[in-house]
Amino acid sequence: MLDMFSLVYFVWVLSAILLITGLYFAMRNKSATVRYWFLFGLTVFAWVIHFARYWLDPDLLMHNMFFVDLCGFSTLVYPFFFLSKNPLYKDYMYFVGGLFAAHSLFYPNDIEGDPILYYNTIRFFFAHSILVGVPVLLVLWKMHVPNWRNIPKMVIFVLVGALYSFSISSFFYEVGLTTRHMNYMGLWGNTDSVYRLFERVAPFMRYTVVEYGVEVSKPIPYFYMIPGLLLFYTPVWILMSMPFWERWRKGGSQS
Repeated sequence: MLDMFSLVYFVWVLSAILLITGLYFAMRNKSATVRYWFLFGLTVFAWVIHFARYWLDPDLLMHNMFFVDLCGFSTLVYPFFFLSKNPLYKDYMYFVGGLFAAHSLFYPNDIEGDPILYYNTIRFFFAHSILVGVPVLLVLWKMHVPNWRNIPKMVIFVLVGALYSFSISSFFYEVGLTTRHMNYMGLWGNTDSVYRLFERVAPFMRYTVVEYGVEVSKPIPYFYMIPGLLLFYTPVWILMSMPFWERWRKGGSQS
């Protein structure tokens, strides 16, 4: 079972680090073309293991065949962003896709308690390792130089991904695939997770409703997360960009 901070959990984390490190050393002496298509192949492989759930996951709920949550959104767009000539999209992969996937990979609360040798657990591991590993390897192999000037645009990217998650949650509910709004990314609030921190920094973004004769205070869905996004993630993105400031100061370029 994958229980948080158990021995299995630490083996899980170490395995992810060793996998990405192993790929780095195994491919670092290959040509740039080989490395490029290898990384693209990984983004396609993430699609393969996602849709293989239809045959291999006995407990699959049909709405999970869609790409859900921000990591699902990243899995959806990675192949297209990777092939794009616009370096902004690779910045998304580094600053947003990789970072948020690392959160899920190293704090896998969504699958906590699941058997380790279970298809969805294995899929989760490799899918998120790909989301983290592809942009990390792009940077380590000097195939892309992250641009700190694009950090404000990363906020927009996250909000677009959140809007995607919000919309698909509403769609599932309206067509009857789910009996409630799925709380992807904690967008609906009132969740016992890390998103409580976002609620605490936005106490002014709440409203009150009456449920079963009792007044209940709730965060305004979607919008309550914006202050926390700016407060918590902007400093992290700045730190992630710092190793590349000198290269940009000297007029460095991206792929």
